[in-house]
Amino acid sequence: MPISKFDPEAHDENTLLLIDFYNLSPKQLHAMKPCTKKRNDASIGLVTIRSRQQVLQARELGVFHLIDREDRFSNLLLKLRELLGDYSRPNLPAGLPEKTVRTVKSTSAALSHLSMAALSGAPLPVKKLAGSAKDMAATLDAEGLDSWLTAVQSHHSHTYCHTMMVAGHALTFAKALGMSQQEQYLMGLGGLVHDLGKVKIPLSILDKPGKLTAKERELVNKHPIYSKEILESRSEMPKPVVDMALWHHEFIDGSGYPDGLSGDEISERVRLLTIVDIYSALTEKRSYKDAVPPQRALAIMAEMGGKLDAGLLRKFSKLISRSDFGRIRRRAV
Repeated sequence: MPISKFDPEAHDENTLLLIDFYNLSPKQLHAMKPCTKKRNDASIGLVTIRSRQQVLQARELGVFHLIDREDRFSNLLLKLRELLGDYSRPNLPAGLPEKTVRTVKSTSAALSHLSMAALSGAPLPVKKLAGSAKDMAATLDAEGLDSWLTAVQSHHSHTYCHTMMVAGHALTFAKALGMSQQEQYLMGLGGLVHDLGKVKIPLSILDKPGKLTAKERELVNKHPIYSKEILESRSEMPKPVVDMALWHHEFIDGSGYPDGLSGDEISERVRLLTIVDIYSALTEKRSYKDAVPPQRALAIMAEMGGKLDAGLLRKFSKLISRSDFGRIRRRAV
């Protein structure tokens, strides 16, 4: 927003100001004073640290949180976290098993590292994420999916909640299918990174309560491509994981996106992830929708006809019917 159009009375004390001091004129500097006076603890200055003039201008306005425009973008993200709090840190309810609490916290930290790396172009924490998938598998074996879902649905971030729900469902379903331990870890890792490309899409669109416009839907549908672009930058990221991130919105009948794959062009891993992704999205609570009961979610998925792998969906439905999948204690708000 141009400085000349910023009205300090139209924004409360919680408004975060990011001020670029490049070529800031005396007139603009004067216009900004009422704004920074109200919220100097929530103002960040973008300056060239070598420029004494810009640093002095920032101090004159009472802006002491400074970011060097020649520094890394990741430093800006860290400064925002310092001012706004760590969005990745979960506020878990009491009474959860200790191992679940530890793993949810460590996985949240890994996802935060992943998001910041994706946004800033820094190396992706592949080993850390793989470790998180293994820790999740051990936690699910020890304490069950019920505790895991109860914990992650308490996370204030819908993105973190959904990601960890998908990973938890993927690991549990993969084990039930008799997949090897390494295949289970691969499915868990796929769940953790499957929506990574959404870091490039504004939250105002991702969390929009109403129907998306055609232009907004077009942008959202690009997130698998964005995921591929980010994940392919690391050679140690397993190709099956990249494929899961790219193709988890493909359908058996060819009606999915982004590549319109069909039938045998879609691997079993991708088919499995698609099922648990849809189920997780239906059964999780959002600010703009209630959670759908498990059996109703399965009915909705069955009504999708030939879009999902019928055999896998039957096995998934049986697993839910006879396990704690159907008895999740949802506490998310």
